[in-house]
This record gives sequence, structure tokens and C-alpha cells, in this order.
Amino acid sequence: MYSTPTAQAAGWTIPDWCASTSISRASFYLLAQRPRTVKLGRRTVVIESPDAYLQRIADTQLEAA
Repeated sequence: MYSTPTAQAAGWTIPDWCASTSISRASFYLLAQRPRTVKLGRRTVVIESPDAYLQRIADTQLEAA
């Protein structure tokens, strides 16, 4: 289906980003705090790596506790 992007990628398509985090595209759009994205023409590019996103969410949850 989609190839898994490398850790050095500067941006991911939504399907590639979802594949690397093992979440569905529908779940991506339901996230309360979405990863950072930019629009390039008609394409949406995720500019926040899965690792950085998960770390940001973990930090937010630790601050709330």
C-alpha cells in the first residue's frame, strides 16, 4: 500500500504518517490535538514527525496530571 517514510523525512502525506503511527486516516481527523500540517496546493503535508507529535502529547498529559 504505502511505503513507511524514513525518520529524516521533512514531511509526510497523511496516509504515510498514519501508517507510521498505526492509526487510521479517520482517527487522524478525530485527534483532539492534530499534528502540525501545511497545505501545498491541494495536498496536506504533515510537518511534525510521529515521534515529535507523540512526545508533545505525552508532555501535555504530564502537565495536566
